[in-house]
Amino acid sequence: MNLKNSKQLIINNLKKEKSCFEDLIVKIGEQKKAIEDKDEERVLEIIKKKNFLIEIFQNIEEEVATQVKLLSQDDIQGLEKEGELLKQSLEKLLETIVSMEDECEKDIGFKMQEIEKKIIGLQKGKKIGKGYGTSLKSRPLISRKA
Repeated sequence: MNLKNSKQLIINNLKKEKSCFEDLIVKIGEQKKAIEDKDEERVLEIIKKKNFLIEIFQNIEEEVATQVKLLSQDDIQGLEKEGELLKQSLEKLLETIVSMEDECEKDIGFKMQEIEKKIIGLQKGKKIGKGYGTSLKSRPLISRKA
């Protein structure tokens, strides 16, 4: 494979990574909506789809790394100049992904705290209920047959 084809293959793969990141952002948006709607099944389904996209990204990244190893230092510097805009775009998308995931994590943490408060309230109610329940279950001291 000649040098021009290697560079073009790397740039094409970086464009695929960009597309993968854009798809991931869409999925994270869907995930955020599902978290707000408290739709656990939908969240899990979206996470599976995100994992699939991440696997695709990792495969592309490995292919790019393999192609870069075949280039000389001068070729790599030339490629950096050609792909500067693409690099900046990928970095912005990655920052967006990280911030969106942080928001989702905070939302899930908040929902978990709400659930934890409800569970603690139910446990307290159960303890109070036990106090009332035991007196009803105990037998009277005087027999009714007498």
